[in-house]
Amino acid sequence: INLTKVDAVEDDTNLLKKSIIKLDELFLLVIVGEFNSGKSSFLNALLGDKYLQEGVTPTTTNINVIKHGIKQKKELDVSNKDQTLIELPVNWLKNINLVDTPGTNAIIEGHQEITETFIPQSDLILFVTSCDRAFSQSERTFLNKIQNWQKKVLVVLSKIDILDSKEEEVQIINFIKHNMKKSLGEE
Repeated sequence: INLTKVDAVEDDTNLLKKSIIKLDELFLLVIVGEFNSGKSSFLNALLGDKYLQEGVTPTTTNINVIKHGIKQKKELDVSNKDQTLIELPVNWLKNINLVDTPGTNAIIEGHQEITETFIPQSDLILFVTSCDRAFSQSERTFLNKIQNWQKKVLVVLSKIDILDSKEEEVQIINFIKHNMKKSLGEE
């Protein structure tokens, strides 16, 4: 398609070109949540090994784009200094790309901005919230932004092992359901 013949503005032309490229890409699953909510731990469990750094302070400083590779490889994306490309020998990654994002509430400048830049490109968002601070005000604020992008969101409740009883688990799940419905208008 030659968009210059229809007098398209350069920004619109670039957006359309990116959209055409996106049609050929794999399904993109973006994992978001506050720092120390358990995003990297969840991904490591999903991937079957400890590939990503975990910690009590913000450990993910770049957006990690995780794709299938014959062997494990990690390198800074030369076209975008805020992204790290990670290839892993995990078979199901042949059909999907994962994105591990910095915490939405991290103090480190730029974390929230780069996360918010990446989310509009996603096909589905996994929102990780922790039992020890489930559905905080900053999480509500961030989910309201996601609603503006009209993305599908699945909630992952992490650190459930710190709860003392099944009743606490039910209480937190109901609290999250109620607040998700309030924030996004759906369960």
